[in-house]
Amino acid sequence: MDRDDWSGVTDPAERRKRQNRQRQRLAPPGERKRTAAFAKLTSSPTLPLMFPLSPDHCLLTMVQYNVQRASLFNMAVLSLLEHLPLECGGTLNLPSLNIDPPSCVPPELLPTALQMATPHDYWIDIFPCPAMRDNLIRLYKQFDAHDLQRDLAKSLYEGFVDGEQRGCMVWGEPWTVNGWEVSRGFVRKWGFLLKGCSDLVASTNRWRESRGEHPLVIEV
Repeated sequence: MDRDDWSGVTDPAERRKRQNRQRQRLAPPGERKRTAAFAKLTSSPTLPLMFPLSPDHCLLTMVQYNVQRASLFNMAVLSLLEHLPLECGGTLNLPSLNIDPPSCVPPELLPTALQMATPHDYWIDIFPCPAMRDNLIRLYKQFDAHDLQRDLAKSLYEGFVDGEQRGCMVWGEPWTVNGWEVSRGFVRKWGFLLKGCSDLVASTNRWRESRGEHPLVIEV
């Protein structure tokens, strides 16, 4: 009797087992290898996910989503969403973000004298730290703006990379500097943009302290 003959077998589990064996035997060699590899992968023991997660855990999607949502929120407050390329609006699914900006521009997003006097890229305006906005404008030709943007948002588009390690995090209201935090990697790479940003440094260290982490020493 064919051990894979499932006719007359009433037990559902045994029928599926015999049907699978028969399909594997009749499948092309390449397909059999892929099936075996998948079976080995799915039968491997799953490691338990332990909580609380360590601070450097790859929760990059959520962290970077928060940064993106905060940026879009501030763009909405400043009426800058029209500057977004059409493909970005589709990728980020803007209608699902439920952005309902306040009726007036919050004080920390009001333009500085330098902003009003100097032509600059629109994305600079979204940071709720006036001193940092001025630094970005003043030092614009001394750094790679695309590199900075990649560090701030790369993991949302490129998978679990190390964008969070050189970017920002947003834990509170996006229009106030007290909701923002810069990472240690951001300080190492982009620390020159933090000159005069004592409020952003103070906010960063408050969030770090809330997680039991040591404060960052940043010369401002």
